[in-house]
Amino acid sequence: MAPRNYFTPEEITLCAYAAMYEAADFGGESKITRLTNRSPASIRMKIQNIAAMLDHAGIRRERVVSPLTGLRHGQVGRTTNWETVEPLARLGRKTFLERCHGILATTRPTV
Repeated sequence: MAPRNYFTPEEITLCAYAAMYEAADFGGESKITRLTNRSPASIRMKIQNIAAMLDHAGIRRERVVSPLTGLRHGQVGRTTNWETVEPLARLGRKTFLERCHGILATTRPTV
């Protein structure tokens, strides 16, 4: 069995911003895929899972991204990485975006 390719804290931060606001603010989802060469579909699913977690926790967000779908009635998305996402959700938009730009400025993309 292949080893799990866990999301990095940097990817989670960018995905959380994209779930709460708009990925275009920092250059779009393609900027996330370039960090570790993860597939666009995987990034999209992570963003939707985070959106579902935020909705379940009652945390306000812009409704640009639809939450993860395909779950049975009453079932919520997995709460993976909540310990990283929850503190980010408390940041102001400007501070959160500055953090995203900092990640993109200091992280070397994989090829």
